Amino acid sequence: MSEFMYCHPSHNHAADYRHIRVTPSTGALGADVDGFDLNRLDAAGFIELRQALLAHKVLFIREQNLSIADLERVTLQFGEFGREPYVTTMADHPHVVHVVKEADEKAPFVFGGAWHSDWTFQERPPAFTLLYGHDIPPYGGDTCYANLALAYEWLSPGMQALLDNLDALHSPERAYGVGANHNALLENMAIHYGRDTSQDLRSHPLVTRHPETGKKVLFINPAYTTGIQGLRTEEAKPLLDYLFNLATAPAFTCRMRWRQGTLAIWDNRSTWHLPIADYHGMRREMFRTTVVGEVPSR
Repeated sequence: MSEFMYCHPSHNHAADYRHIRVTPSTGALGADVDGFDLNRLDAAGFIELRQALLAHKVLFIREQNLSIADLERVTLQFGEFGREPYVTTMADHPHVVHVVKEADEKAPFVFGGAWHSDWTFQERPPAFTLLYGHDIPPYGGDTCYANLALAYEWLSPGMQALLDNLDALHSPERAYGVGANHNALLENMAIHYGRDTSQDLRSHPLVTRHPETGKKVLFINPAYTTGIQGLRTEEAKPLLDYLFNLATAPAFTCRMRWRQGTLAIWDNRSTWHLPIADYHGMRREMFRTTVVGEVPSR
């Protein structure tokens, strides 16, 4: 990786809005958003919120007081609910995943604890994910994000031309298949694993064009991308490993610290995220929804 890699702050500059206040987190992506109550935000405010989300790719909306029903209502402002495979949703809220880690759990692992974009093996992967921090420990448990549009822009024209014509294979096998026994360590979440996942093997363009911004994006991730269509494993792996390493360069990432009452919303079509498992022995409770996206295309 080049020592001259950098991110110009113009990639993540803040615009002026009437209903919300936005402060960029880094030059690569991410922004803190405050100055309003999601339970009182009107239609014009939600339009601005979507504009900010597309510009910054992940928003950290601070000092909110949301019930589960409020979270569902906010989610529907961005589109229809996504489908949640391989995890049991809440009985009374079938589109909400209860993400909880109790203080007395034996293992330090957390749900989704690897760089990924949500459910990319689906025909229509999520456009957005919303995650609300209901009970947050005093420190630890940050979430990292990576800008996959920015990583693509950094590549040489020759590499871009090569990747533009490739299709990547996506599968939940490593995360939820026969050998995914790490899920047994998540004591307070009902994860479905250990079964045949071949029905969810899917091919998507390795480089997609974002349907709202028009920007090209590396649409791969270490958790679910298992190969490249038409290439042998020994050919695809070095290329994928290079791209996985590139995308997590510090210049393309940000790290968000949770606070009680924070709602994070991110654009799965152009980002990865990574929850940090460094709060073992402390309780954390969150609620998650997704918004269905489009079929990925060039």
